[in-house]
Amino acid sequence: MEEQIAAYEQEPVIEGQIVFYGPSHYTRWSERFGMIPLQEALRGQSGAPCAVNRGFGSSCAEHQLYYYPRAVRPLKPKVLVYTFLANGPSFGYSPEESWELAQRVIAYAQMDFPGIHIYLVGAHPSRDITPEKVREHQEFAKRIEEFAENTANCSFINIMDYEQFFRKDIFVEDGIHYNQTGYDLYKDFYTEVLKDELKNY
Repeated sequence: MEEQIAAYEQEPVIEGQIVFYGPSHYTRWSERFGMIPLQEALRGQSGAPCAVNRGFGSSCAEHQLYYYPRAVRPLKPKVLVYTFLANGPSFGYSPEESWELAQRVIAYAQMDFPGIHIYLVGAHPSRDITPEKVREHQEFAKRIEEFAENTANCSFINIMDYEQFFRKDIFVEDGIHYNQTGYDLYKDFYTEVLKDELKNY
């Protein structure tokens, strides 16, 4: 993770963009993994690039909190798209504990950048996700949704509500990460979700 963050620090700083922050769903949205990168795929209404990828693979909310000062703060984002529930169990965190850590990231962003719009992105389906696991995610999503509804400039995106992300043909071999078809869906999805933000670029 340190290597990825250090690599980001070598990139030119472009302030005031839409920053995507989270685990490998964003990390792999890049040329390094053979995909049309986020920066090219998602553009503002003018056609100009407006997104910055700050995904780093295998990260959970603890890592995202730790690296926030280096990965996000220097970019002074206008919009933060934040995914945090992935990988928590692998590091011994329950969804509740991951959510508590994520709220600290949210608080930092709100303090650092008054008026920033934060989009909280829920858990993603895997290719072989069970109905029971979907129900668990949907139940927990209610807590995040309630938080967003009661927090200024905060929105919740529940990926589990969108049938296209349950397709079997959008994953690479591991059944977790997206292939180009999956990222094409991701691009169309975020273009719609962020349409009001994209008008500003």
